[in-house]
Amino acid sequence: MRRLTLIIAVIMVTPLLALADTDPIPRLIDTDGPSQGVQPLELTELWRVGGDDEDDIIFGRIVDLKRHPNGNVYVLDNQLCQVVVISPEGEHLADLSRQGDGPGELRQPMALVFLEDDVLGVGMGFPGKVVAMTLDGTPRDSLFPVGEPAEGNIGIMMSTRLADGVLIASGGRLVFGGQGEAHTDRFLSVADESRTSFTRILNAKTPLDPAGNRWVETEAYFYDLRWDLGPGGTIYAPLKRDAYEVSVCDLTGKVMRVFGRNEKPRKRTQADKDDVSPLININNNPDNPQWDISDHDESITRIMYNHEDDTVWVLTPHGNNDQPEGILETWDVFSNAGEYLRQVPIPLGHEMQDGNCYLVGDGKLIVVRGTGSSFNGRRAPEEEEAVIEPLEVICYQVR
Repeated sequence: MRRLTLIIAVIMVTPLLALADTDPIPRLIDTDGPSQGVQPLELTELWRVGGDDEDDIIFGRIVDLKRHPNGNVYVLDNQLCQVVVISPEGEHLADLSRQGDGPGELRQPMALVFLEDDVLGVGMGFPGKVVAMTLDGTPRDSLFPVGEPAEGNIGIMMSTRLADGVLIASGGRLVFGGQGEAHTDRFLSVADESRTSFTRILNAKTPLDPAGNRWVETEAYFYDLRWDLGPGGTIYAPLKRDAYEVSVCDLTGKVMRVFGRNEKPRKRTQADKDDVSPLININNNPDNPQWDISDHDESITRIMYNHEDDTVWVLTPHGNNDQPEGILETWDVFSNAGEYLRQVPIPLGHEMQDGNCYLVGDGKLIVVRGTGSSFNGRRAPEEEEAVIEPLEVICYQVR
């Protein structure tokens, strides 16, 4: 079972994103299946760290990782508030930062980006900002995509992406009015060239229950952890909860085209529904009678843009959960133009039951293995007993 619980604030949003442009949007929704069929990955293991090995790496909760052009892998630990640096050979090189509020220190870290070749950025959940540091951990000036604290900002930042020099973060702000009124603003925040000014796009606004009791899952949908950036900062995001559609947006938030598949969302069992709760749950109540839980999963779990061959990889709850013996996950791969090319099974099911995959360039795939290794909603079969596995990072070469 994959689940990430962050006690930060309560955010509830709507999927109804206003699009000002009334021109017809090109749509390519596949009904025929992948043109290149099913192509399982062939993998050769290069190294692994963590897990049960008696080395000096212990992971708490891994939420992101990135591979630097020099081959080093940077792994972000949300629980331990540090970045673990691993060499191309799998050697533990360093631990950067620590928990705290001082320069270069972290609280609720959520995402990694390389701001420059020698500058690492760590996106913090709350207070929402990007903490910058050199690759040896020396602090640099922070960035504030969701607003400066001096502005009275009460905001969070859930994910951060950078491609071709374009920096974008997904975030939100709590807005409190008089007489107990409250609402939330959700958006993507696009940095200018200097990264000192940010423009909010794809805004969404909903009422907020300050008591944290009322929660309607379908109204609360936002694509915080599901989107990615392509060349030139092109945004690939599942704007709709209940449709297998990837919206391709420009830096103004305009939807330029849509592609996807004609596939119904995965229907939940009662056990699945019992496992659903707000990502951010102020009351930490696992069974609130006022929660309105959907009968089916979101249509899209994750999107990864593969810059090596300009393909878009899409993981659904079907590809994440309903897999045959021996397969960890199955991804749908589309061309940059939206043609459904192939299905790609990840043949690691015999080795691991719970894992999360990252395409990191140079023909490499990194898998985070272990209990709670991700937050994308994978659920163990009901008949399986819970087995706690320590987190492990494994690097494979794709053949």
